[in-house]
Amino acid sequence: MSVNVRDLLPPRPDDMHKGFRGRLLIAGGSARYPGAPALSALGALRSGAGVVTLLSLQKVCEACASRLPEVIYCFEDDLFRWKEVAFSQKNINAVVIGCGLDRSVAAELFTSRMWREWKGNILVDGDGLYALARAKNDLSLRQNSVITPHEGEAARLLDTTPDDVRADRFYAVSELSAKWGCTVLKGHNTLIASGEKFAEIKHGGAELSVPGSGDVLSGCIGAFLAMGLDAFDAAVLGATIHGMAGDLLAREGVDGVLATDIANTLRKIIHALRSSDGQTK
Repeated sequence: MSVNVRDLLPPRPDDMHKGFRGRLLIAGGSARYPGAPALSALGALRSGAGVVTLLSLQKVCEACASRLPEVIYCFEDDLFRWKEVAFSQKNINAVVIGCGLDRSVAAELFTSRMWREWKGNILVDGDGLYALARAKNDLSLRQNSVITPHEGEAARLLDTTPDDVRADRFYAVSELSAKWGCTVLKGHNTLIASGEKFAEIKHGGAELSVPGSGDVLSGCIGAFLAMGLDAFDAAVLGATIHGMAGDLLAREGVDGVLATDIANTLRKIIHALRSSDGQTK
């Protein structure tokens, strides 16, 4: 399916306010992975999200706030209460779950409850996908969802091996989409499937294979979900912009790229797409 990503970019009227840009809630982070949700939040902000709220542990929020003062922070150290805290947030347009969440009974319960009960747009990544795999027999297809597995996470969701996924990525992404909704199967030439819709992303390469790159991608797609794009369009737009950021960074080499570099390049890519020639310089 051919998609002109420039046409997917939301309008930007002169009289817009930050709420017009979408309100995104990111739920993730742990003592082991405190930086992951910050990278997701940075990816969302650099993609144009208007309001980004981070739900995490107090220490994670404190650490992230020192790097990202633009984010709203709500902390709760009892993960069994995270769902109630998430639902108490006002006017949230989309939720990203899983970046740095780590694995625990409470994390699994939170993820599965949000999957069942959150009625708006939802993206699940990282350890949120581990939670979905653990509870998959008790969960069903829902609307307005995006999952973003790499081949290992896809294998767990499909009860197979990463080698099997790698051998037939088209089959894997189709099977995942049938069960979980819009699926972004990350890797070289990322594949996206949602029902009868399908896209292959030709941008990006080895420079994106760095820690935190997937967190940035989740924030980028989450931002477009919060702006009102449907799951497939948000996934295609986010994955394309993320890949194009990699292309631009790769001009200076594929080594030493940081996830923050990827996030901070998103703004330049979006500006280039909105320009008359759509070219990055």
